[in-house]
Amino acid sequence: MYYLTTYPYLSAIILALVVNLIFKKVFMLKNSPLSYLLIFIFSAIGQACSPFAGPVDKEKSDSYYYSKLKREIRYSPMGNWFALGNSKVDSADVSSFEVIDRDFGKDKDHIFYQDHIIDGEVDRETFKVKEFLCFDKNGVYLPVRYIADDLREKVPDGRYMFAIVEANPKTFVKLDQDWSKDDASYFYNYQKVDVDYQTFEVINGHFAKDKNKVYLLKSFSIRESAIDPATAQKVDERYIVDKDSIYDFQQYLNGVEVDSLVSFKCYDSNSINFLGENFLLFDDKVVYDGVELPGVDSRSFRVVKNYYSKDKNRVYCGNRVIDGADPESFEVFEHMFYSKDKYNVYGDGIVIKEADAETFEPVNTDKSVLYKDKNHTYQWGKITDEKI
Repeated sequence: MYYLTTYPYLSAIILALVVNLIFKKVFMLKNSPLSYLLIFIFSAIGQACSPFAGPVDKEKSDSYYYSKLKREIRYSPMGNWFALGNSKVDSADVSSFEVIDRDFGKDKDHIFYQDHIIDGEVDRETFKVKEFLCFDKNGVYLPVRYIADDLREKVPDGRYMFAIVEANPKTFVKLDQDWSKDDASYFYNYQKVDVDYQTFEVINGHFAKDKNKVYLLKSFSIRESAIDPATAQKVDERYIVDKDSIYDFQQYLNGVEVDSLVSFKCYDSNSINFLGENFLLFDDKVVYDGVELPGVDSRSFRVVKNYYSKDKNRVYCGNRVIDGADPESFEVFEHMFYSKDKYNVYGDGIVIKEADAETFEPVNTDKSVLYKDKNHTYQWGKITDEKI
């Protein structure tokens, strides 16, 4: 009794938890009664604080709502008014307003994107939305927020829709993330490309072709090449081969735009093979990440681990030779920054001169970059004073 009178609030909480546990056990409930009570309380509080009377059409949109007194249409992204706010859809007629899609609506006078009037950008009577693409009798559109920055710069200020130039709204379809087409043209990242429609095909993520040319695919344009279109075919998602060469096109290298097309003479396309995820083998050559490994012996070549490889003569880190490394005793640690042979320890393929190969090991068994030998502790190949 003393405890109850001295600590009444704490006692009430403990009593509620005990009763809650008893109810859950006796009635074999999956969730506790207390959890249902809390959900009800917070739902009631949320409903009381909400600025909305309810969604306009919850089947089509979770972003258009009636105001409390149903005198306004409000737009709130995903209904998250507390974090993302909500805004009045100006000039919207409440009695005639209807939802077209998640971010689109219309009334007797206007058509809206989110809380903006877009009457001057699309045709109200024929406008429809299908999977983020918008159509009317005149064209095909995409909300500006869904296009890349390079295209966004082409949209005049104050406009909310990006018009796909020369797209036929009756036949336009999206093929994948990058490609679309209508009955007369192909579109790359929503821009029309000048290719032969009847024979055009995408080979992989870097190349496409028609009867006339093989094209190199950049972010927002295509570039013609001298590759033979008649024999060009896919090797994988990166490389292609024609009658006498393998090709690799990279728009960017280490974050810098280089538009690099590299070719490797290939005498026997049937010899093309892959080891691991990054090594391409053909004839007597080995290519890693678009670069031919120097002096490789293809007959004895094998992948050690991930980007480390070796043949009977050399050890490679990516496309670099690890100078002086012994192929027979070479091994890679759990944290792949480190490797060693019977002579040396290497950090990213470079000798760590201070490290003792015989005693070098991880400080912990996880993938930490902290390693040690009998003399030092190392972090990213450098001696550190951090205690073991």
